[in-house]
Amino acid sequence: MSRKNKPIIGITSSIENHNNIPCVQLHEKYIRSVLHGGGIPIVIPIGPQELVEVYISMCDGIILSSGEDVDPQFFNENPILQLQKTNSKRDKFEIELIKKALNEKKPILAICRGITILNVALGGSVIQDIATVNPKAIKHFQLAERSEPTHDLHLDNNSWLYQIFKTSKIRVNSMHHQAIDVLASSLKKVATSPDGFIEAVEGVDESHFVLGVQWHPEEMATVDPNMVQLFKDFISKCRSIE
Repeated sequence: MSRKNKPIIGITSSIENHNNIPCVQLHEKYIRSVLHGGGIPIVIPIGPQELVEVYISMCDGIILSSGEDVDPQFFNENPILQLQKTNSKRDKFEIELIKKALNEKKPILAICRGITILNVALGGSVIQDIATVNPKAIKHFQLAERSEPTHDLHLDNNSWLYQIFKTSKIRVNSMHHQAIDVLASSLKKVATSPDGFIEAVEGVDESHFVLGVQWHPEEMATVDPNMVQLFKDFISKCRSIE
């Protein structure tokens, strides 16, 4: 396909009310990061399940973006008091999107909420609130500027992320209160925070590129060249898909 020099990257989105009008919402830095990485971004709105196959056929890769908490019904739990806003329609839609992308071997990059819905779609579960399960946890929802790294994490030396950063210790931003609990069997842990929470995963099947990160590389890409390279390498994987 002639577009392969600039693969089409579908980015999931949310719905927010602006002046009482429901609007599709996606942070602009996702768009900017894909453009700088050499891809063509398209926004995937929440829609009927029958459109999932259409979106996957259009796209060379998928980015699962940030947003609401994952509804605990999808990992067989009841909501706790600390659960924040959820969107079950988005969850259902993205779970089907993930399954179809996996079936079609389309590369996946999952960011923040994206890593948790990816894990749930593959049979894993989510910690509904970090502070509830570990009151001594480090601060995972920063008040600093969104691009500013605020805590360390440890990378597995045998991971794709290690190939980018060339070190086992990096510093990232952090804007989440949920995290992976039980890890899906088709994913492997490749990064952890100092308090032991999973911060990144990769697919066990090395023939299919799947990466999930708990931080926000699209925000850090404005100040950290390695985060820019993360998007460039992801889009390169999308470019090589037949």
